[in-house]
Amino acid sequence: MRYSVTRVDILRCSGDLSANGMVRIKNKVTRLMERNHINLLIDLKDARHVDLAGLGILIERLKRVRSMNGDIKLYNLKPQVSETFRMVGVDNLIESYGSKEEALRSFETVCSSSHACSGSR
Repeated sequence: MRYSVTRVDILRCSGDLSANGMVRIKNKVTRLMERNHINLLIDLKDARHVDLAGLGILIERLKRVRSMNGDIKLYNLKPQVSETFRMVGVDNLIESYGSKEEALRSFETVCSSSHACSGSR
């Protein structure tokens, strides 16, 4: 079995998932999308709180990236952030992982033939 590894850009959220913090992430994601970098990981190690405006911005970017056949995934969520995501149903929309390594592996594509993977993200 062969694997195709997709280019993944990693962003760090340097504070809470508030509207102000997510506007900075939104701008970074927009710049990456303009360069066709559409597979993104966001490190939420420093995020302790979430507000609905911040979640709205995250979900809006997620939709835009997915419309380009990319994805945004999260890792290093604190328990209170994970619980908030679960309570509002965001955990069903966006994948999250305990570590960067797990999150990166989630972007790997399994190739079923000996030919190079085609159509991978």
